[in-house]
Amino acid sequence: MSKVWYAPNRKQAYNDDEIQAVVDCLNAGWLAPGPLTAEFEKQVCDKFGKKFGLFVNSGSSANMLAYICADVEKGVEVITPACTFSTTMAPLAQLEAKVIFCDVAPNCYVPTVDQIVNVITPNTKVISIPNLVGNKINWKQLRDRLKQINRLDIVLFEDSCDTMTYTLDSDISTCSFYASHIITAGGTGGIVMFNDEKLYRKALCIRDWGRAGSNNEDFAERFNHGIIDGIQYDWKFIYSEFGYNFKASEMNCAFGLVQMKKLPEFERIRAQHFDHYMRLLKADPIASKYYKVPETLTNERILWLALPLACPDRTEVIHFLEDNNVQTRVTMAGNILRHPIYAKKFAEEAKKEFPVSDQVMREGFLIGCHHGLTSEDVERVCALLIQFAKDHYKD
Repeated sequence: MSKVWYAPNRKQAYNDDEIQAVVDCLNAGWLAPGPLTAEFEKQVCDKFGKKFGLFVNSGSSANMLAYICADVEKGVEVITPACTFSTTMAPLAQLEAKVIFCDVAPNCYVPTVDQIVNVITPNTKVISIPNLVGNKINWKQLRDRLKQINRLDIVLFEDSCDTMTYTLDSDISTCSFYASHIITAGGTGGIVMFNDEKLYRKALCIRDWGRAGSNNEDFAERFNHGIIDGIQYDWKFIYSEFGYNFKASEMNCAFGLVQMKKLPEFERIRAQHFDHYMRLLKADPIASKYYKVPETLTNERILWLALPLACPDRTEVIHFLEDNNVQTRVTMAGNILRHPIYAKKFAEEAKKEFPVSDQVMREGFLIGCHHGLTSEDVERVCALLIQFAKDHYKD
């Protein structure tokens, strides 16, 4: 019996088109980010409704840049859900932000606008919300509520590493092109996007080691700008920010541009799989009671990364599925404050109650919704889920 992968990442996810694009890129002589990277950034920005995009080596790096560009530093107050992913949170810990957590809505994996607004304080500077498993908050409603309470100064950061979506009402958005995601840039990659060019320029500087200069190789230009304490210096190597090397390669974007052409078809297949799962599970009188299926908080069509489910016998059901050659995942981090490093770092917040995030941690699991799966895969998984429900449901 063949395995139903959570996210097939071999020839189900790409083919000779991507391979040829990478070969062509290598033959053209580009390794560092170049014209293909610029085109990929533009196309992804258009998808998200943003003006400026910066391609980086991962969604995690994109998140770090987003927080730094939002001026998150020691003591800056940031609101974010307890139900999340580790690298939505890790930069906040590393930057020593003061994090205020909120819970999420039942079966939604993201918070309602009320849950967010209820924890805003006079000191709140940033609201950081992941589109967890692909689901979204109502970003327009959040922006409208901030206007009502005269808090449009708060930066809205959309961590959209799990999906690709059009969000006009966020100030900063990120996306990940990891191998299992909606599209991939050769197994890795991420992007941070802005509407403010100054923030983009700051992100570019930090991504490229923190240097203030450009890639211009003209010698006269390089030594025409830089004076440090009276010493003439190479403009390419003057550092104005604490930086990193978050660059990726031109090959990643050669791969990613081919995937962007295929994105509409990927979206169609994923939506078809998701609807197929929901139809079969809701149609069964036992499974429909046993499993908690996902719900949404907006009228937008959600592009789900996976099918999130929950049931009281989570450990048993995923063992059953794995024993029957169906790969599964738990639902991201569940309540991040239950994890050792975060419980220690945010000890006071960890004392608070986040019942829905805890429920996700106890009961939540993910089933593949990848465009590399088939309708037969979906039917086989649902048959197993229904069988398990009939054996374990207690009225």
